[in-house]
Amino acid sequence: MTRLEKISTGVPVKHSAENIWEPLARMRNEIDRVLEEFWSHPIGVNLNQRMQELSGPALELKDKKNEFELVAEMPGMKAEDVEIKLSHGILRIAGEKREEHEKKESGYVFSERRYGRFERSIELPQGINHEKVSAKMRDGILSVHIPKSAAAIEQSRKIPINS
Repeated sequence: MTRLEKISTGVPVKHSAENIWEPLARMRNEIDRVLEEFWSHPIGVNLNQRMQELSGPALELKDKKNEFELVAEMPGMKAEDVEIKLSHGILRIAGEKREEHEKKESGYVFSERRYGRFERSIELPQGINHEKVSAKMRDGILSVHIPKSAAAIEQSRKIPINS
């Protein structure tokens, strides 16, 4: 059953029995997803991880041909303010952004700048060469280069998709 209807914009809108329930179906799917996620993960773990992500630098892990590259945004920070450790496949980035103390006669209306300690831990993919991991920092961008092991590079292959 199809009918044509004009909404407040004057544009004809076509409704059918198939799509009239579609917004409700999408909402139900989203509610189901949220409830499933809530029951499958302990709330403290998910909340703790989310808080850690918000308090630390934004990260990006890229898979390149012979290495992984982890890029972290750390505006206003210097290399000496950051510590990187790798242990049992977990890369830990920690640091502290210190507040600059400057005497001003007038106060701030608001400040969205963040100061203090942070720590992020990232589980790295299998098959990395732990001995050759290196890092550099330039203009507030930390780049950690994580070379793949020779065995991991050899095992990687493209899988054809048949249709």
